[in-house]
Amino acid sequence: MPNDWIDPPDDEAPWGYDFEGDEIYLGDRIVEIDDEYVPLEKSEKWVKKHGYKVNTEERQ
Repeated sequence: MPNDWIDPPDDEAPWGYDFEGDEIYLGDRIVEIDDEYVPLEKSEKWVKKHGYKVNTEERQ
């Protein structure tokens, strides 16, 4: 095995990026919605941005 494979230089590189462009690291709790990565902490923000309000005061 080549020496550069034993200890890769970018161990701390992000795993990917979320819907806002923030870094995602190994072990972060995320879900994929419509081909976007959404951390669970930001899920309410994502829903408000992409969802539609529903009027629950009136029957359909």
